[in-house]
Amino acid sequence: YFFLCLIYFYSITGYGKLLVNFNTRKINRFNFFELSIFGIIFQLIIGYFIYISIGTNFFINVVILITGLVLYFLYKKELNQVHIKYIILLLLVTFTVLLISKTHEDFKLYHLFSVNEIFNNQLRIGITKLNLKFFTSSLLAYNQSLIVLPFFDYTLIHLPIFLIYFLTIGYFLFNCLDSTKNNERFYSLLIVMVLLIKFNRLSEYGYDYISHFLLLIVFHKIYFYFFKEEELIKALKIFILCILIKPISLLFLPITLYL
Repeated sequence: YFFLCLIYFYSITGYGKLLVNFNTRKINRFNFFELSIFGIIFQLIIGYFIYISIGTNFFINVVILITGLVLYFLYKKELNQVHIKYIILLLLVTFTVLLISKTHEDFKLYHLFSVNEIFNNQLRIGITKLNLKFFTSSLLAYNQSLIVLPFFDYTLIHLPIFLIYFLTIGYFLFNCLDSTKNNERFYSLLIVMVLLIKFNRLSEYGYDYISHFLLLIVFHKIYFYFFKEEELIKALKIFILCILIKPISLLFLPITLYL
């Protein structure tokens, strides 16, 4: 399970590289963990179009997972790499968040229904009449439907949620070590401490907090890189992902209007 978690991390990082290469050649300006966040955006798009077209299955999911790994090793761009031993160390520190005795309260109520519907069917008009909660389900369910694999079935579907938690910690750790500004390093270290101490069980946050984790990155870019247009564009893209995960993030729209 740990090994698959590591594979999934590098797979979405590969898709992040692909998405970034569509938009800019300055890939070395990206925080390494930031690439994985954009990989989640890319996978969400893939999952959505598969659902409305051909529908997914075990074979498609395995191909998507392997393709991400190939993309990661294919693009030999210069970027601020993080050695795999540090990735494994950080993953070991946070991995116990996944090893839980129960899921969050809403999971069996409608989250599992949504993932099951997306994985087992193509687009079906009127599905909300079967379960009204499908209308309010997070669009991250499209990512989760892509991690339903042979033998493991649905036991891996919490990985996209966990990876957002993991990537947020990695982003701020990377920034803490890379930044030369004392106030920025303090902010980054504070965020890491809060995330590690407060959120130690997956059942505590489920879908509700993960968009807030990403908002911490949005706030970081707005406050510390306000005069860098490229960073603000990244912040806007991540903010859109926050809305797709949890529409309540729209409450923070005035910040983007200010930009």
